[in-house]
Amino acid sequence: MLGTILLLVVIVCGYLNLSFLVLVPASVLAAFIGLHFPQGKAEIAKERGMYWKVFFNSLPIQAFFLTILFSFGWGINVLIN
Repeated sequence: MLGTILLLVVIVCGYLNLSFLVLVPASVLAAFIGLHFPQGKAEIAKERGMYWKVFFNSLPIQAFFLTILFSFGWGINVLIN
């Protein structure tokens, strides 16, 4: 649920023409949420010693996806105005 809310917030931020720097903390938050869902996934990664590796490897993927969503919101604003 938190991931869905984050995605909608990123689209709205793009629509409102906020700075693209919003994507930096949003990407970190998305990577954190993705690493902790479903419940128990983070504990397994910690036990295997892969927690930080998985976290940092997912950051570029999350940033790319959020950039697309941000651009989608920005594009909607351009089309409407």
